Amino acid sequence: MIVKLIRDDTRGSALVEFTVTFPFFLLLMFGLLQAGLLLYTNTGLQHGAERAARCASVNYSAYLLGYLTQSCFSGVAPNAVTNSTIQQYAVQSSWGLVPTSSNVTVHSPADSPPDPNAKCGTGATAVPGYVVTISKSYNLIHYIFSVTLNATSCFPINVS
Repeated sequence: MIVKLIRDDTRGSALVEFTVTFPFFLLLMFGLLQAGLLLYTNTGLQHGAERAARCASVNYSAYLLGYLTQSCFSGVAPNAVTNSTIQQYAVQSSWGLVPTSSNVTVHSPADSPPDPNAKCGTGATAVPGYVVTISKSYNLIHYIFSVTLNATSCFPINVS
């Protein structure tokens, strides 16, 4: 009789279920939070690369055509734009985990001699353009895991 009473007693079953499922719930919530931060940071890096490549390309094209008196790089004359200026602009335009200028590489057709990697497209359809790449290490879960985020943007030069 006593064994039947113990077996049929359901008091505390909610506590047992809670203690089994709560760690999985927390893992799911923090995992979704980290995934959201990772995607936000990757989008921010891509934004910085795209803005820097476009600004450099438009600045170069407009300056060659003589249409430009002020560049989109604040405080820099159109003829004084360097790869370092483009790197700093990419860093300033990034969101989330902001990279340093050393994390940004610029392939510029304006270099002397022109950079062979400064082409948008592949093969016969490749056209000259500015290629901006940002790589940044992102630490997940308090430095347990590390992921390298990469963002690349290419903006062709259109001088016509």
